[in-house]
Amino acid sequence: MAGSELRRRPTLAPRLRDYTRRTHAHIASRRSGRVHRTYPVRRPHVVYHDRPDLVRHSPRHVHTYRDHHHRLCHRIIWPRYHYPVYYNWGPYWSCNWVHPYYHRKYVFVSLGGWWPVHYTYTRYYWYGHHPYTWYGYYPVPRQVETTSHNYYTYNYYTQNESTTTSSDVLPYGIDAETLAKVRQRIEQQKAVEPATQTQADLRFEEGVTSFEAARYAEAAAAFAAAMQMAPEDVILPFAYSQALFANGQYSEAAEVLRQGLQKVSPEEQGVFYPRGLYANDDVLFEQIEQLLDKVEKFGFDADLQLLLGYHLLGVGETEYARGPLEQAGQDLRNAQAAEVLLELLDKMESAGTEAAGQAPQVQASGLQEAQAAPTAGAAPQATGAAKTQVLKRMEAVSNGTQATPSISVDVNVNTPVETVSPPPAKKEDDDVQTTENIDPNR
Repeated sequence: MAGSELRRRPTLAPRLRDYTRRTHAHIASRRSGRVHRTYPVRRPHVVYHDRPDLVRHSPRHVHTYRDHHHRLCHRIIWPRYHYPVYYNWGPYWSCNWVHPYYHRKYVFVSLGGWWPVHYTYTRYYWYGHHPYTWYGYYPVPRQVETTSHNYYTYNYYTQNESTTTSSDVLPYGIDAETLAKVRQRIEQQKAVEPATQTQADLRFEEGVTSFEAARYAEAAAAFAAAMQMAPEDVILPFAYSQALFANGQYSEAAEVLRQGLQKVSPEEQGVFYPRGLYANDDVLFEQIEQLLDKVEKFGFDADLQLLLGYHLLGVGETEYARGPLEQAGQDLRNAQAAEVLLELLDKMESAGTEAAGQAPQVQASGLQEAQAAPTAGAAPQATGAAKTQVLKRMEAVSNGTQATPSISVDVNVNTPVETVSPPPAKKEDDDVQTTENIDPNR
C-alpha cells in the first residue's frame, strides 16, 4: 500500500452526512443514507479498465483495444479511422464516434447524456466526453462482435471473477431491441472529421495542460481566452468554472457556473463536469474537501452551496448533492441554476435505481504488465483515499459529529504536500460525436 493508504486518516462521508442532517434532516434519511456508488450486484456488474499512463497530448498512430475474445490488440491507424462506442445508464443509451488518432483523454462527463452533435471543434476530438457517468481518463475499449456492424464498449462485465468474452444472441447484456437500435443508428449516423484547428482549440489545450500541472490561474486564463474566441460554445464555461474552483476563487466559479447553466434546457441537458482535467482523482476530492471547509464556516453563502451541490453531483454522489442544491435554490440569484441541477439529479437517481448492480467501477486491468513503462508526465492512478475522506466527513455532518481535520497526502510518497488555499481576500470564496439520448420506450 502506498502513501495515503497507510495513514488511516478520517474520511469525508461522516462530515457530509452530518452537514446534511444539520441543514436538511428530512434529506439525510433518504434511502437510509445509502450512497449511489455502491449498488448491490444483481446481474454481472460493470467495470472499466482505465489506462491514465497512456495519456499524451499529441497524435497517436496505434489503437489499443480488446477484441471479442478478450485478447489485447494493437492496430496502426490513420487520422480518418474511427469506431463507435456504446454507453448506457438505466433506460438511456447513446453511441459515440471516436477517432483514436486525435483522442488524447476524456475530460468531460455529460451528466444528462446530451452532447451538441454539431460541434466539430478539434478540442473535443482531443478531449472528449463520457455520457452519464465517468469511465476513466483513457479506458481500453472492448470490441463487441455482431452480425452486421461491430462496435465497442468500455464496459467489462464480469461474473464470479471471470470475464464474459462473448454472447451469440445478446452481446454484453444488451437486450435485443436496444441492440437493433444501436445497429440502426450506426448505419445511419456518419462520423465527421474534426474541423480546422483554431486558436480557441489551442487555448483550450493550454488550459488542459496547465490544469494538469496544477497551474490553475494559468488554466483559468486560457479557458477564459477560449471562451472569448468561441462565445457560442456551451461547454467551455464548465471548464473555466472548474479552473476557478481549483484556484480557490469560489465566488467567481459560481458566477461562471450560473452563466453556463442558463443555456440548459429540458431537451438539451447540457450539464458537463470536467473531471478529466485532473491528473489524479484524489486531487479533485481534496479540493471538494476544502470547499466543504468553507461551507461549514459560511453555510449562509448560497454560492458555496451551489458549488458543493454541483461537484457532488458531478462525482455521482446524488444523495449528498440534494441538500446543498435545495439550500442554494432558496437564494434568488441561484434559484434557476439550482433548479436545473435538481431536475438533473432526479433523472440521475431514477436511472441509477434502474441501473442498480451496474454502477461502473474501475478495475486493475493487468494491461500494465503488457505495456512499456508509463510515459513522462503520465497521470498516476488515484488511490481513492481523498474521495473516502470527502464522503466520511459528510457522514459525520449527518451524524452530528465532527471529523478530525486531515492533511493532503501525495499518493506516491509518505510526506504531506501543499494544497491550493483560497485567496485571503475571498471568504467564499473524440473525435467524439454522440447521438441524442434514446429512450428505449420511444
